[in-house]
Amino acid sequence: MNAFLRTSCAVTVAAATALLLSACGGGNDDDPTPSDQLGVLTVTGATVEGLNGIYGDGNVNLTEVDKKNPIGSYPEVCTFRFDGVNRVGGSGQAFGDIRYRPDASVVYEAFFTFLDHEFRADDWSDVAVVRDTDRVRLVNKTLVATDGSGARVTVSGVVPMRPNRPSGC
Repeated sequence: MNAFLRTSCAVTVAAATALLLSACGGGNDDDPTPSDQLGVLTVTGATVEGLNGIYGDGNVNLTEVDKKNPIGSYPEVCTFRFDGVNRVGGSGQAFGDIRYRPDASVVYEAFFTFLDHEFRADDWSDVAVVRDTDRVRLVNKTLVATDGSGARVTVSGVVPMRPNRPSGC
């Protein structure tokens, strides 16, 4: 096969893959960058040893908030990712992916990772999206590990979001 045909095939496969992935409706695909915004998460009641503690930083890395309207049954969401929330007095970081419906005051879906353990919840109706202060606020939210282990954590705190958001976000 000549070089032109190999390159053409590779470009076609890459474009098709990108199109399929963009239709999934997940989180923001950008890499989080420094925001100069404060974020603090306190983990208590962890059933995994070593996860309890305070994770905080005055310069949380954030993506822009994107509005996604994917094809299929997944609803339109505003979505962003964060990382670089360092564990205070220890090693490791917290990071995550937060999604909420446009014009809603609560989170729709989120994933939080503490020291490489990912957690989520089935119901986010008690986690507030506070647009006027550019924050998502959690108060004693119980999260369950996504790996099926049944591990749990309780999380309180705030995750900042960038102020320049799409309409409704």
